Amino acid sequence: MCSSDLPTHMLTLDLITLYPVKSLDGVNVAEARVLPSGALENDRRWRLVDMEGRVVNAKRTPLCHAIRAEFALDERLVTLSIDPAALAAAAIPGVDRLKNLGRDSFHLLPGPEGPCGWLSEALGLGVLLQERPDGGFPDDRDAPGPTLISTASLEEVGRWFGFDLAESRRRFRANLEIGGCDAFWEDTLASPAAAVAPPSLLDLPPDLPADPYADLPPPEPREFSIGEARFRATNVCRRCIVPSRDSRTGAVTAHFRDAFEARRGRGMRADVDAGGWGSLYRLGVNTTIGGTGGRIALSDRVFELRR
Repeated sequence: MCSSDLPTHMLTLDLITLYPVKSLDGVNVAEARVLPSGALENDRRWRLVDMEGRVVNAKRTPLCHAIRAEFALDERLVTLSIDPAALAAAAIPGVDRLKNLGRDSFHLLPGPEGPCGWLSEALGLGVLLQERPDGGFPDDRDAPGPTLISTASLEEVGRWFGFDLAESRRRFRANLEIGGCDAFWEDTLASPAAAVAPPSLLDLPPDLPADPYADLPPPEPREFSIGEARFRATNVCRRCIVPSRDSRTGAVTAHFRDAFEARRGRGMRADVDAGGWGSLYRLGVNTTIGGTGGRIALSDRVFELRR
């Protein structure tokens, strides 16, 4: 470790989750390879599209919540089934017709083969599987690296709404989970506040503009390392409608976004500058690669890279 690499409160990488097929379940792994693109190998490697080429996901198709997926990535195999909790809740229109759709396993093959027949029946529309092995299909094309969040943040949001850590993880679908810090520490990577407060305007000469600091750029997002890989935070993730739904049943949590933003605002950290967010409906951070990739593994230390 060089002298400019400072340990960040003895933080550690406590969970790695890959989402092989976008909008389906994740799989926890002990280690992962960061590709030169910045993506984790096999994360969002596959996605579903309809026969017109439009992306099929949980935002557009809530029936995705009823589908359980188990992956054997070394065999490129997925086992699909319908969640009994989704059938019992009957919160998603059309879910009742899935009660006779049995559990089955398929190889992950691009095109109409593999799981596409089963998924087409489950979702009620024809789908194809697309594959991109060299970087996957990230939600943010300008930040194709893994998404990162702290365990404490997930626990805090779960406390707001009365769901457990496992449900919070499933709703927000982050790749890397960091332990050893307090809630929303990751915001300081993407949106750090200025380290030193400017002097009081009362102490400045009267001929200066009303706010001489208004045009100063905010501090740059921070770089950090985990294992062999270097990353740069880009922004705090904007959130869609999906986290407002129960991850297994699709039932909507009433007033989720309004309550989330209100809580976020009240709990905003003093060392975070949220002035450029536009909305407080954000959680976790997007990243880009800071080098050529490498291996990361559970219990790896997290270091901020100081310049």
